[in-house]
Amino acid sequence: MIYGGCNCGNCHITILPTGDVYACRRVAESKVGNVFTDRLADVWVCEMERYRDYDKFVKCSKCELKAWCRGCPAVAKGTNGSFYESDPQCWKEVV
Repeated sequence: MIYGGCNCGNCHITILPTGDVYACRRVAESKVGNVFTDRLADVWVCEMERYRDYDKFVKCSKCELKAWCRGCPAVAKGTNGSFYESDPQCWKEVV
């Protein structure tokens, strides 16, 4: 049973004390704005859009659990160098 998966782009962001806004707290390259210079609504609607393109996920895009899981793109990036690569922790066989 899937209780939750990656929510990057659909229901969470990270805001540091400096005001920097990140799509994912685990991916240093995911900075999307700064609350002191950018409207948070604009950041959420515009800048976060690239993190909502779930069809770019190499493995997850073909999986029936995509709507609930999407693995951990941060682990994929740390392991394979790409946010959209397959999460090496994934247990699901995708046919």
